[in-house]
Amino acid sequence: MPTGAELSPLLEVRGLSTHFPAGRGTVRAVEHVSFRIQPGEAVGLVGESGSGKSTVLRSLLGLIRPPGRVVAGEVIFRGRDLRGLGQDELRHVRGGQISLILQDPVNAFNPSLTIGDQLRRILRLHRRQPPAGGYDAEITRMLARVGVDATGKLHQYAFNFSQGQLQRIMIAAACLGGEPALLLADEPTTSLDVTIEAQVLQLLRDLRRELGLALILVTHNLALVAELCDRVLVMYAGRLIEDADVHALFETPKHPYTRQLLRALPRFPASGGRLEAIPGSVPDLSRLSAGCAFAPRCEQYLGAICDTRVPEFLPTGTPDQRAACHLYR
Repeated sequence: MPTGAELSPLLEVRGLSTHFPAGRGTVRAVEHVSFRIQPGEAVGLVGESGSGKSTVLRSLLGLIRPPGRVVAGEVIFRGRDLRGLGQDELRHVRGGQISLILQDPVNAFNPSLTIGDQLRRILRLHRRQPPAGGYDAEITRMLARVGVDATGKLHQYAFNFSQGQLQRIMIAAACLGGEPALLLADEPTTSLDVTIEAQVLQLLRDLRRELGLALILVTHNLALVAELCDRVLVMYAGRLIEDADVHALFETPKHPYTRQLLRALPRFPASGGRLEAIPGSVPDLSRLSAGCAFAPRCEQYLGAICDTRVPEFLPTGTPDQRAACHLYR
């Protein structure tokens, strides 16, 4: 995959911070997050529940609802800061150039409107001129592309379809708005059985190849990341803590959290021993300490510096691999 020095990034996020009020405090759900996505690149965003992964995706698209808000940062997409766009401009970027696949396909569709009505709305919003053959012909073509036979089904409602079919229809909806360059997938296979999950993953691969899509995949499943992604971003307590090539991450993880996370994965064939676990839990994001948020759980705790100073993102000595840890000072 080309590096940032070789071509301009499709998406560059700089210092993104998103906060939510909580009683007398503030939940710092995303704090000073920065990364780049190159055209056509697939990036996995991983971490425990509550680490801020889904909030990052919603922050990119301006989907944080009050009282939560993005308090700082830039989201540069194709040279424009999305945070500076008006709602009308941003609405055309969402779905037209950047698309989002949610983790719950059942609740992503309006139960009072037919599937056809909802997909036609997307086309009318993003394509001012009807496609050749009309809207329904374009919808039928895209549904066929994702493996759904639309014959007689556009007048049906979401409850007439299985979860696997709805996930496919959601992927079709993400690609209907025009020619998206970036696909944001938030746990797209969480509610699916293993067989349907494999089919959806193959579909994402095919669409990336055919449309040249870049992908940000939010997931807990590191096996999916190994299969689908070129690069991995690891989050913990609202911050990015490691950025690595996918092969380097699995072979030589640099951050202590990443190492402990990988050791906790089940092995096959099973050894018969107990599964390893990371002691403790993700900290309360409204009461973060002044230092490294992972320090209380870290096997390589260095003392006072970990308690008092937030680690910077630093080179680790391995190409294309950086970690936010005092070990690399």
